[in-house]
Amino acid sequence: MAGLPSKHVYEELKALHVTELHHANSVATSCLFLREKSLLSRGTVERSGLKQTPQKSDSQDRVYSIWYDVFMDTVDIHNRASRYNEYGPVTFVFDVDLIPKTNTGKIWVTKCNPMYWAGKSEGNRWFQNKHELSEEFIKGDFGQMLVFRHCGGELPFGRFLTRIVLDDPKLRNEDGVDLYSMAYGGLRAAMSESGLNIPIERRDCSLRCKCRKGYKDDENRTYQMFDPFL
Repeated sequence: MAGLPSKHVYEELKALHVTELHHANSVATSCLFLREKSLLSRGTVERSGLKQTPQKSDSQDRVYSIWYDVFMDTVDIHNRASRYNEYGPVTFVFDVDLIPKTNTGKIWVTKCNPMYWAGKSEGNRWFQNKHELSEEFIKGDFGQMLVFRHCGGELPFGRFLTRIVLDDPKLRNEDGVDLYSMAYGGLRAAMSESGLNIPIERRDCSLRCKCRKGYKDDENRTYQMFDPFL
């Protein structure tokens, strides 16, 4: 497996005019991150005895030994795909200048989502060198993710978390509580515990976005992803 010098990854993203990094998750898991002032790997949360919303990718993350790694996207998947993000309705938006400040030395970059790694060689799972990254990395390809492996499973926000984008499914739970309002309140409460004050934006979808239909079609999963409490 080839980790790339963070300087090379940063320079390539800047050359492609990538200015922001994204991480999407459930409301409950995002609240945990806000209380800790850091993105945490799935394995780190589990090892610490904390609770997090289950993800479809959990089994693959264990199989491929990326359970203790922190993932970030170079594109807003919800906007790009015009559907809700499978990983959650909360999107943390970071300044790309976070990269040279992480002190991880190297960053791994996937060629495709690990959910599709079965039968692929290491060379078809990860970018192997700077030349490959320059030739094959595509801005807007959300299968190509940044993976922070040597950060102890924790990536502090520092001053680089610029805003939070929250989906609005236009749904209420069985108690009649608006899911967006419930999620917003949970995120704000988590920030108050850690002294953060990050702007929360209601996601403004295009007319062709299918997110609300998706949320409506799987209401049980939607309630789970928007519930601040586990």
